[in-house]
Amino acid sequence: MSTENARSERLNMRLTPEALATIREAASAQQQDVSAFVLGAAMERAREVLLRDRVIKLTPREVDQVEAALNEDATVIPELAAAITAARRDMKRLGVKELASR
Repeated sequence: MSTENARSERLNMRLTPEALATIREAASAQQQDVSAFVLGAAMERAREVLLRDRVIKLTPREVDQVEAALNEDATVIPELAAAITAARRDMKRLGVKELASR
């Protein structure tokens, strides 16, 4: 991927003169231009939010409950088994090799 394609999107925002002055001062202190500073700060915050959103934190009791459930014999749920069979049949009919990873 070329650099030109990698940075093809824009983000515009309006802010107060005071906010811009603070951002400029902080960017300068980090020896960055304003765009690099804002992008870095936004990406750091975005990663924090996504990590917090995607990580499940369990108490020791909850961990024990999950482990106990995983150690139990599997139970077939007829409706779920039928749905999986139908999805596999449809995938084969449509020539799809795998389900999307989303």
